[in-house]
Amino acid sequence: MSACSLASSDRATAADADGGEYQVSLGAAMLPLLMRPSIPKAWRGSSRRQKRGNGLRVMAEAVRWGRRGARINAISPGIVMTPLAKDDLNGPRGDGYRRMIAGSAAKRAGTPDEVAAVAALLMGTEGGFITGSDILMDGGVTAAYWYGDVDEVSSR
Repeated sequence: MSACSLASSDRATAADADGGEYQVSLGAAMLPLLMRPSIPKAWRGSSRRQKRGNGLRVMAEAVRWGRRGARINAISPGIVMTPLAKDDLNGPRGDGYRRMIAGSAAKRAGTPDEVAAVAALLMGTEGGFITGSDILMDGGVTAAYWYGDVDEVSSR
């Protein structure tokens, strides 16, 4: 199951701009942004929809759990140098991963310690005012996709 799928029978069918349909698990709260028929092309991939759904779900749950005094956040890391990522870099996806890293502002992959530091901030007293947030920490890969020289990065 995806990160945004819920243990619920509330499901809806959404359509992308090309007329393709996909199922969205909504849980107790309807997420109208997922139901818009004009989902941008960049968000049509399964993983992208799941990440967007997760971010929206974090916001919705932050409201619900906030009434109980809880803070709800998520971390969306990019390429982090774990054993799995190292295997992927040496596998069939390696060229694509290297292009993403080269096109990012950081020009490198993240480390598990960097993800842990963000988690510590979110869970600690210093992050007490942060809730309903999906923290994107990908070294600027997403920014390069939206605002960088995408053709140059994708053609390498």
